Formats: sequence, C-alpha cells, structure tokens
Amino acid sequence: MDRIALGSDDFQVEIWSLGACVNDLRMPDRFGQMASVVLGYDTEEDRRRGVAYVGEICGPFANRIAAGGYVIDGDVHTPELNDNGTATLHGGSQGWNRQDWVVTHVDQQMVRLHLDWCDATDGFPGPIHADIEYRLQGWSLTHTVTATADVPTVLSIVSHPYFDLSSRQGSVADHQLQVAANWYLPVDEASIPLPDAPHPVQATPFDFRQPQSMADALSSQHPQMLIHHGLDHALILDQVGQPVARLHHPGSGRWLTISTDYPALQVYSGQFLADQALSHPIGAGQARSGIALETEEYPDAPRRKDFPSVAIREGQTYSRTTTWEFGIG
Repeated sequence: MDRIALGSDDFQVEIWSLGACVNDLRMPDRFGQMASVVLGYDTEEDRRRGVAYVGEICGPFANRIAAGGYVIDGDVHTPELNDNGTATLHGGSQGWNRQDWVVTHVDQQMVRLHLDWCDATDGFPGPIHADIEYRLQGWSLTHTVTATADVPTVLSIVSHPYFDLSSRQGSVADHQLQVAANWYLPVDEASIPLPDAPHPVQATPFDFRQPQSMADALSSQHPQMLIHHGLDHALILDQVGQPVARLHHPGSGRWLTISTDYPALQVYSGQFLADQALSHPIGAGQARSGIALETEEYPDAPRRKDFPSVAIREGQTYSRTTTWEFGIG
C-alpha cells in the first residue's frame, strides 16, 4: 500500500492507495494548533479491518440500491445485499473501498490513482476503469473522478470522508451545517428513498438553508430522525458547481465549504460509528464522532426512472468533481 503526503507545514493531506482514501487532513485552529480534521487510521491493518467507509472511494455505486436488482438495456442485475440483507451498500462487500488502487502520478500537489475492476458476481457489469485525482491548491483539496466501462453499467463514485473540525471533541453536535437544498429524500427503514421522494425540507430538521446547529437537528423528534437515530439522508442540491455546503466549528474557528457538480449531498451524523481502531482525531471511533458529507448521485437511482439517470454506456465517460475548501474564522 502506498501513502502519499501532499501539502506544506500549515496544511497537510495524506492519501492511501488502499481505497484511494483521504486518511488524514491536518490544519491549524484559530490558536495555531495543528490537528487532524478527518477520521482515519494509523495502520494498513486497521483500515483493512475497518467497516465504516472512512475517507475511502465508494463504488461502483455508492449509497444504496434496494433489493430486487435493477435493469439496464433489458438485462437484470442483482448486486449483493450487504446491508442487513435489505440493500446493496457502497458497491457491496468487495466494493472499491476494499481495492488496492494503483498510483499513476504523484507530485507535491497532486496524486492520481487508477482502478480496473470487474465484479465477479455481475451485480455491476464491467470491466470498469476508474481514475481519481486529488489536487491541492492552498487550503483546498479537489478530487476529480472519471470512469469508463466496457459494457452498460451504473455509476455513482463517491468520496466518503468523516469530518470533525473540532479535532478533539469526540462529537459533532457542536458543529453548524448549512446546505443549499430545498428538497431531501426521506427513506424507509432500509434507508431506501420513499416512492414519493423528494420532500421539501421546510419545517423539518433537514432544513439547512440557514446555518443550523447539529445538536438542534439531532434532538428533533421528526419521524425520519427517530427511525434512523439521526441524519442519514440525501439533500438535493439547488445548484451545482458553486459552494453548496458549509460546515463550521465555532470553538476552533475551522470551517469547510463544499463545491461540487454532483446532484446530491448525503449527510450522515455517524450515529452507528463504532470502530476503536480509528486513531484520529482525538475521540474518533465512537458514535457521532464525525459527520460524513458525501457528494453523490441519488441513492437507488438505478431502480428509479423518476431520478436522474446513472447509466453509463460504452464510449461514455463518467466525470464528477468536488472541492473542499478549508479556513479559519
């Protein structure tokens, strides 16, 4: 496994080829104290044993696909139901987060990784050929995904970081989140979008159009929050290509803005995190010790004709870009 360090003294990023993951990202707080702000591991062995999709690239189709399979060009495909037997999660148990990507280029500010992948179960037709590029510019990290396939398939290739801008609290309840989204996807008990989704965020805990305390959102008695013990929902972004979300930790002064051309942002409050092998930030590995902000396609889109298409055919290229810009203030 390769470990690639990018950045300088005041902003440092560590990329691992296992899962093409962002394993660490370090920056100062308002007092100048450097610390990690993403969840990660110390060793390769710990990451291989992990089950929480910490910073890894999830694919070929991230989030969930409901049981029963999907049809593309008349062929039925039934991926492994690795999420409690009710859904396919993040590409199955041997998805891209478990793969050893190949580093094809690296310099002080950029690394590019490649994966040629074929699903032996035929749940996701292939071969699929994917590249991810991480590029650092100042205190911004941009990841760009491109992929092609030899046969018709479905793609939602997603980075799955957990952020804790406090670097030491062990809970994200004291963070504030803002997302430019008027609609969200309510889900059933298997975390599959309901038939009448999307719903408006108005008068729900999913209304982040103005900065909202995570503590306030997590204390909501809304049925969607009670079923899932917190947030694990896709917000439908109003516009793409510009800043669509902002996470802020008032205590440390650190903030993060997200710009993307993906159509949705999955917000997961980490209520089921339980991995004591996680080494950083301080307090990582327990419930709600990080918040996942996953730019993505719509979950269950391969089965939903009313959702934007996720089909890629021979000769087409899948391409998505997300930028995380960090600061203090």
